[in-house]
This record gives sequence, C-alpha cells and structure tokens, in this order.
Amino acid sequence: MTRSVTEKRKRTNPTQPQERTIKIPFPDTDDEEEAHRILAKGIPDWDKLDKHDRAELARLIREHRERGSPAKVNLTRKQDGGWRMEPSGANEILALMKLHATFSANSIDPVNARANELLNYLGSVGAANESRYNSALSFIESMKPQNQAEALLLVQMYVTHDAAIRALSQLGQAEWAPTAQTFGNLATKLLRTSQGQMEALARMRRGGEQVVRHIHVHNRGGQAVIAENVHTGGKGNGKVDDQSHATGTAGISPALLGADTFGDGMPIPSREGTEAVPNARGHESGRA
Repeated sequence: MTRSVTEKRKRTNPTQPQERTIKIPFPDTDDEEEAHRILAKGIPDWDKLDKHDRAELARLIREHRERGSPAKVNLTRKQDGGWRMEPSGANEILALMKLHATFSANSIDPVNARANELLNYLGSVGAANESRYNSALSFIESMKPQNQAEALLLVQMYVTHDAAIRALSQLGQAEWAPTAQTFGNLATKLLRTSQGQMEALARMRRGGEQVVRHIHVHNRGGQAVIAENVHTGGKGNGKVDDQSHATGTAGISPALLGADTFGDGMPIPSREGTEAVPNARGHESGRA
C-alpha cells in the first residue's frame, strides 16, 4: 500500500514550478520485521540509515497511517467569479463522509455553511486556493469536533488565528510607528480572542464542571496552618443554611484580623489602670 505525496519545487525560473511526486509505502501489517522489509524495498537509501533512524521512520509512517487522510476538496473558479467546491478523493462517497465528519454534521447543509464561511474569509484575504483551504480542513478535522457548536467554534479559531498572524506580519513590515502600533494592537486583540476561543472550547468539553477551592490561613502561636476545602457544584457562595451572615466554610478565619502574630491578642489601649466595662443595656438595674 502506497500513498503519493506531491512536493512542488521551483526551477531557476520561479514562474515554472516543478512537481515532484514522492511515493511513501504504508505497510499494511503490524509485524515489525515484515514492515521493515516492505520499507526497505520502497524507501530510497533505506540501507544507509542506522537502526535507530529505521525504527523512527517506521514509527512515523505507522502513526501517519493510523491518523488516516483528512478531508480534501477541489476548488474550481466559475465564470461568474465564484467557486465550485467538490470533495476530493478516490471514492466520492468516502470523501463526502469525511467532510461530514470534519464538521460533525448529519446533513449537507451545515457542511456547506461552514465550508462557505471558510472560503469567504480566505477569498477576502486573497488566499482562496486548495492548499490553504485544505489546511483549514485538516486543522478542524484534527480537533475532532463532537457537535456542530464545536465545529462552528473551530472555524472561528482558524480564522482568528490566521488574521492574527497576518496582522503580525504587517507589524514586521511597518515603516512608521503609527502603522506598527495599529497592527500591534490588532494582533494583540486577535490573539486574546483566540485564547478566549480555546478556553471556551475547553469549557464545552468539560461539560460545565466547576471546582471551587477555599484556602484559609490561620496564625496559631506564630505558626501558619493552611486548611483547604474543595467543593464541586453545590451552592454558589458556600453559605451554610443555618448561617445568617457568614459565608459557610469561607467564614473560617481568625476572629480579629489585627491579632498579634505571636498569639498575644489585640494590644490594650495605653491608659493608666483598668476601667470596668459597663454592663449591656439589657442588664442594667431598674434604678434611675
């Protein structure tokens, strides 16, 4: 079993690209010795590799085979200026099913919607070609969206990342400070948005699980004691039902924030002698 990989190299004249086809054998066997025999016949200069390089190459080819081929499309420019998009592959049904899996779709409508969103963006930046488009499909497929919401978010992630890289490239070419500042600010916002999108995807895949940690530090005789309570779910602020003002376990803390760290309590005001503390009003006698 072999797969062809096309590599484009330019001649002396850059307007005449030369296509070079490399055929990589993919041994359809789990037997290591048999796989090495197949690779020895199909890979040029196999005998010049040492045993470590041979083992590494065999491993990489095996992992490549297990990943499979991503979805691909053929783009053809129409007379009206639009694009015709068709699944690419040896089998039309297999190629179409790969597109469905890439966007986690059960019908062609969401596939067309996400595919057109990608194509419209790439066209707006002058990058509407099969290579760029198929690289976007490869990224989305590698993330294995579990539903259409994730597929939509992955399209946004690819577009945002691409726009950020374009802004950064303009920043490097800017000759004037205001221009550099404009593209720098744009790149910063786009990269921050990209990070937020990644966090949103992670939250979606965690299923909304929330972990709240309460860490309390107590000073006892000059020695810090750390108590940690972990709550998953439950009430939002950790308040106990029979508490009126405290915040549940968060209410565990030193009684006086200004307590002496050596355990001597609050300092006594500097007055001569001591004074009796008056009784609470509820405990006063009935005498006028």
